[in-house]
Amino acid sequence: METSIKIVLASLVACLAAFSATAADNAAKQHATDLGARAAMSNMFEIEAAKIEIASGKANDAKQFAHDMIRDHGKAGSVLSDAAQKDGIELPAALDVGFTSKLAAFRRSSAANLDQAYLPTQVTAHEQAVNLFESHSKQGSDGKLKRTAAKILPGLRMHLTRIRGLTSK
Repeated sequence: METSIKIVLASLVACLAAFSATAADNAAKQHATDLGARAAMSNMFEIEAAKIEIASGKANDAKQFAHDMIRDHGKAGSVLSDAAQKDGIELPAALDVGFTSKLAAFRRSSAANLDQAYLPTQVTAHEQAVNLFESHSKQGSDGKLKRTAAKILPGLRMHLTRIRGLTSK
């Protein structure tokens, strides 16, 4: 009887360990999926906001920043997409309501006010992106997405420094 109890307990411990490992794997996968979704939407937003700034903005330095955002975030989006695919993570193909409404507000801005709307939004967007990528590059589950977050992070920091300089003028 005692041997049966030991066998049952050993089986129970093994099941709990397997469940715990599965739960940890699921949590790590969810964290990576969340990063991928947030990063992809942020990237799409950066590109679309930049297009609006280029088409309707007035300040040359803001327009140049916008051109650079299209180039840099276009490249980052491609690298991010490849990394997510290799990690088995599906990225969103469209912006969520929050980002869509921000873009709609940009489109409604007069040309005279667009630069003042675009630049501070870029500070906030880049602060959030730096925090997101920094967190995932340090605490994310190992995989292509984590390594990619670490590679993209210096460029995001550079963008943040640059946009802060533009808004302090």
